[in-house]
Amino acid sequence: MGDLQVKNISIVTPHIKGGPWQWGRDLFLELNKTEKFKARHIFSIKDKLLSQFIFKTALIHTTNPLAFSFFLKPIILTIHGKIHGSIWKALYWFGVYRANIVTVPSEFLRKSLGIERAIVIPNAINLSEFSEVDPTERDFFNVLTVTKFWFPDKARGLFELAQLIFNLARDFDKRINWRIVGYGPLLEDVKNSVVSLERPRNLTVQWFGQDIPKKYFSDTDIFAYFSHEDNMPISIMEAMASGLPVVTNKVGAVSEIISNNKDGFISLNHQDYQGNLLRLMNDFELRKRIGRAARDKIINKFSWETILPKWLELYRKLL
Repeated sequence: MGDLQVKNISIVTPHIKGGPWQWGRDLFLELNKTEKFKARHIFSIKDKLLSQFIFKTALIHTTNPLAFSFFLKPIILTIHGKIHGSIWKALYWFGVYRANIVTVPSEFLRKSLGIERAIVIPNAINLSEFSEVDPTERDFFNVLTVTKFWFPDKARGLFELAQLIFNLARDFDKRINWRIVGYGPLLEDVKNSVVSLERPRNLTVQWFGQDIPKKYFSDTDIFAYFSHEDNMPISIMEAMASGLPVVTNKVGAVSEIISNNKDGFISLNHQDYQGNLLRLMNDFELRKRIGRAARDKIINKFSWETILPKWLELYRKLL
């Protein structure tokens, strides 16, 4: 192929519109802005079966270990998280063996999976979708949490966060509105557990289920996250992109996103977490400074302008 010829890239992801699907959609959109690459986002079963015959693919970039090429095209396998179930683990190891290149979004995941040859390319944020918030000093606080209720360790984290916020509110003299966005099969169980807690009078809890998180960023003061299983939470990165100060526990690769006490807070225990929330609630200038630094971190390290060249380098290496 000549250097000026456009290369076709097939981006293959699950059909469910979760994190890997969104990653594939964003990568597809970014690639189609370039001059040397044309991409197609393939996620339906029909398209997965027909794509190799109707789309002159030069390279397959997939999140699915079962992806293959009839025509022996290069394959990049990207793994976004922990692999559950013995059958899927076997399939992924087969996919790792077959792939020309394997990538993961964090050093934490590379070590957790034990894939020494995996290349770390972080998740990226489309900054055009997230406007910087305008912090407001007022006599109440809007605290936002965005999570999923599909895994027990994430659901348990939300309940622990509820206990922390309830305990904090009891000794706090201002009103706190805690808003929770997220859905999954464990949602109702967690809601029932939280409702059973003795709620302080100055605390309101609102559940918004399967909604668009960024709708709530503009009037949020603090983004609170807590989970016992995670890799590189997109919800944290999106909150940072909007200039929100983030408080999280130490889980997964959050230390690869946040520099503690500089552009967010990574709490080591419950007492530390509650202390970080109180620091932000009691210091308006600190909220502004941390939020501004958080957005700068995303711009400089996790925007598509920064991450896309890393993918292009891999594609050129294989093509």
